[in-house]
Amino acid sequence: MERAKKSKGSEVVLNFDPMHQTHNNENGYLWQTKGKKGTKKVNSNTGRRRLNILGALDLTTLDIVPFITEENCNKETIKVFLNEVKNSYPKAETITIFLDNARYQRNYEVQEYAKNSGIVLEFMPPYSPNLCLIERLWKFFKKKVIKNKYYETWDEFYNFVCTFFQNWDVYKSELKSLFSLNFEII
Repeated sequence: MERAKKSKGSEVVLNFDPMHQTHNNENGYLWQTKGKKGTKKVNSNTGRRRLNILGALDLTTLDIVPFITEENCNKETIKVFLNEVKNSYPKAETITIFLDNARYQRNYEVQEYAKNSGIVLEFMPPYSPNLCLIERLWKFFKKKVIKNKYYETWDEFYNFVCTFFQNWDVYKSELKSLFSLNFEII
């Protein structure tokens, strides 16, 4: 991961992870005046329909390659996403992607497709979400778009998700402090 901060020139180092977000409210903390009784109504949807948001984050520039789909994450979806990444960095000689060990990412066809596309896949150790820095982005995304927010229709939900990524530059200054490589060693 240290290489991600030092990459220069034609080498691109990305951190990849998909997020599976349902069309439903996620409740965060809610404050109420002490001694005041009452309840707050929280609207909700069925929560069955979901978006799969595949993202690759460049830790040096804080640029992201988002890919939003209703399709399930599988080897075909990952190959389409790898093609999006390749198209996003046409001048890169080397693209290295750090990712977790999800079965559809470790698939032989996916690894061969990446290799033939000039993309190096580096799998992180199992059960190490602290190394997957894009997880911090997903937490930030939920805070801005999902937590304590109700979207009555699917289209409204979908549009807010897309707007987040279309206005990505607005959030870069807030995100800089989230992507520190200083980890607590236990």
